[in-house]
Amino acid sequence: MRLALHKNNCLGGVLRFIPLLLLLVCGVAGAVETSVKDVRLTMETNVVLAKFDPRSALGAGIDGHAEGECLQMLGPQSVRQMLGAGLGPISVRLRTELAVEAWHWNPKGKWSDVKNAQGYWISEAKPDSATPILLSYGYKLPRRGDTLDEANDDGYSMLDDGDPKTFWKSNPYLTKPYTGELDSHHSQWVVLDFGKPVPINEIRIQWGEPYAKQFVVEYATKGRVYFGGHPWNVWKHFPHGTIEQGRGGDQDLRLSQDPIKARYLRIWMTEGSGTIASQEGHQRSRDQRDSLGYAIREISAGVHEATGIFHDAVSHAPGHEQTVTYASSTDPWHKASDRDPKVEQPGIDLLARCGITRNLPMMLAVPVLYDTPENASALVRYVEGKKIPISRYELGEEPDGQRVAPEDFGALYAQVSRRIRKEVLQGILGGPSFVTVDVDRKDDETYRFDKRWWIRDFRRELADQEEGQNFQFLSFEWYPFDDVFGKEAEQLPKAYEMLERAMKRLRPLGLPLVIGEANYSVFPCQQEVDLGGALLNTEIAAQFLCKGGATHYYYGYEPNTLDGSSGSWGNQMMLMDREGQKRAVPLATFHALRLLTHEWMNSKGGEHQALRVKSDLSAPQQNLLSAFLLKRPEGKLSLLLINKDPSHALQISFGTSKIFSSLCHLTTYSANQYLWKEDASHGNPVQNDPPCTAIMKTGQFIIIPPWSISVLRDR
Repeated sequence: MRLALHKNNCLGGVLRFIPLLLLLVCGVAGAVETSVKDVRLTMETNVVLAKFDPRSALGAGIDGHAEGECLQMLGPQSVRQMLGAGLGPISVRLRTELAVEAWHWNPKGKWSDVKNAQGYWISEAKPDSATPILLSYGYKLPRRGDTLDEANDDGYSMLDDGDPKTFWKSNPYLTKPYTGELDSHHSQWVVLDFGKPVPINEIRIQWGEPYAKQFVVEYATKGRVYFGGHPWNVWKHFPHGTIEQGRGGDQDLRLSQDPIKARYLRIWMTEGSGTIASQEGHQRSRDQRDSLGYAIREISAGVHEATGIFHDAVSHAPGHEQTVTYASSTDPWHKASDRDPKVEQPGIDLLARCGITRNLPMMLAVPVLYDTPENASALVRYVEGKKIPISRYELGEEPDGQRVAPEDFGALYAQVSRRIRKEVLQGILGGPSFVTVDVDRKDDETYRFDKRWWIRDFRRELADQEEGQNFQFLSFEWYPFDDVFGKEAEQLPKAYEMLERAMKRLRPLGLPLVIGEANYSVFPCQQEVDLGGALLNTEIAAQFLCKGGATHYYYGYEPNTLDGSSGSWGNQMMLMDREGQKRAVPLATFHALRLLTHEWMNSKGGEHQALRVKSDLSAPQQNLLSAFLLKRPEGKLSLLLINKDPSHALQISFGTSKIFSSLCHLTTYSANQYLWKEDASHGNPVQNDPPCTAIMKTGQFIIIPPWSISVLRDR
C-alpha cells in the first residue's frame, strides 16, 4: 500500500480525521510517498509486568567537568531548561574515579602529613553553613601505574616514564592490616602491553620501597590478561621467572636462555618487604601505609644478547608514547599540588540547592578505588548532617573498565561499606557501576564480557568480609554501541535484544537493577544528537522500567557542545550550547524525553503499571517496533510505540477489543519534526519542532511514521 501525503502543519489543533492518515500527515511539509507495513498488537491489560513511579525511577546523571564549567552548568537558566525534559532524580557520577584521582569532595580537610600538605586526604565532614560546598576537585595520583584512563586520559604510568625518582605503588588498603587476609589473597600485579609479540629473555626491575620479596614474571600472547589470577590459562611462567627471596634495589633477571615472544608481560607479587623509603627533602615517613604493598620505579624488558648488549623493548616516556602499562591498584597518596583543573565536580551543596534534584533523593557516588575509606565515610557523614536526601549510595565506578580484580574491589568495598553503615543505618548501598554488562562483542576481553563470574567472586569476598548484606543493588552503565560510524538503521534494531539479554543474565542475582547512566555510545557521535539517539534513549528507559528495572538515569543532562574526538561529531547531550546564544538549543533527545515524561507517563508521578503487549511481527521485523503499555495512576492507558524502520510506516491494528476511549491523544515525533545537518563542529538541527499532538477518534488502526516515537493515550 502506498499513500500520497500532503501538507498539514497540525499546530496543536484538534484533528478529527480518519485514523489511516492521521499520523502520517502530522507535521509533514510537502508531498512524500511512504509504504506501510501491517502490525497487529495484542494488549493484555490483566498482566502487570512491573510497577514504578517516575519520581524515583526515571532520572539523569550529573558528572564532573573542566574547571569553571560546573557553576554555569548548574546556573538558574540551565537548570530551568534541564528540568523541562521532565526527568526526576539525579545520579551523581564520579569522574575522579575514572581519572585515577582522589576526590576532595570538600575542599576543606586534613592531610595525613599536615606539615608538607601531602599524604592521605580526608575532607571535612562537619557541615559549615557559612561555607557551602559549591565545587570539589580531583587530584592526580603521583604513584599511578596505568598509562590510560577512562576520563580525560591525560595521565600516564610511572612504571616506564623514564624517571627513576617517580614510582608506582599499590594500594595499602589491600594488605593484611586492612583486609584481615594474607597478602597473597590480594596479589598485586603490573602488566606491560607491547601491542604485538616481542622477544624477551630478560627483565630489569628498579624496585622502590616496599619491594616484593616473592614474585613471578609471566608472559602471554592473547586472551583475557587482566583481573588478577582468574584461571583462564593465558599466563605462562618464564623458566627462571619465579623469585622466592627478593631483595629489592635494581634487579636484573635472566628469564630464559632463548628469547620468548610475548605481547604481554606481568609481574605477579605476593609478599612485600614492609620497608619505607626516605623521601627526598623529607624525613622517613611514619605512616604505616607507606610500608604496605609494593613499589616499582621503572621496568625494562627485552633481549640480552650473548655479546652483552641489552635491547630494551619498553618505550620509556612521560606520556602516551610510553609502552602501555596497567596496574592492579594505585596508592591514593598525593600532594596539594596534584589538583587537576580538568576534573571539577559539582559540590554537594550546589547540587542540593540549585533545584536540579527537584527535592527528590539523589543517588550519590562514593569513592572506593582511588580514595581512602575514611574519606568516603566522611562524605556520608556530611550529607547526613546536612539532611540531604539520598536514595542510594553507589560505591565505586567502573572497576571492570579499570581492570580491577573482583576480590580486590570486594575488599575495598567492604572497608567503605563497613564505615558507611556506622554513619547511616538505613542507607541503601550498592554498585559497582559496571562499564557495561553486554556480552555481544565476543572479541572484547576487557569491557564486553560476561560479568557473572566477576559478581560471583566479588560477592564471595564480601561474604568473607561479612559485608554481603551491604550490597543491596547492582548498577551498570548502558552504552550499547561502540561503532560510531555504524548505520543507525542497522544498529537500533539490535538494541532491544541486547538489553533484554543483559537483564536476563542479571535477574537471577536477586538484586534491584539500576542503570546509572545511559546513552547511545561511550564515544561522542552524531547519533547522539540526531533522531536515532532520541529513539534509542526513549527505548532504553521504557524497556528497562517495563522489564522491572528499579531506576534508569539518562546521561547527557547538562547543556554541552559538540565533540569530534571520536571522529564523528556529536555528544551525549539533549541541550546544545552555542556561542553567542543565551539559551541552549533543545535537541532530539530532549523532545523525546519530554514526550516520555509528559505524554506516556503522568508527569506528576504516582504508581504506573507496565502491562503486557505483543505484536504479530516475526523476526527480524519484530526488532523494528517496540511497544510499551502503561496504566497510569489516574487509571488511563498509554501506549508508547517506537518505529525503528527508517523506510516504512507501520499500520497498527488492535483487534476487536476496545482498549482505548473513543477520543484519544495522539502524539508523534519523527523526521517530520527534526532534521540534523552534519557540519563538523558547526552541525545543527535545521528543523527542530516539538512533537506533534492531536486528538483523534480511535478506530481499528492507526499509522505511525517511519523512524518515529508515538504515544497513544486516553484523553
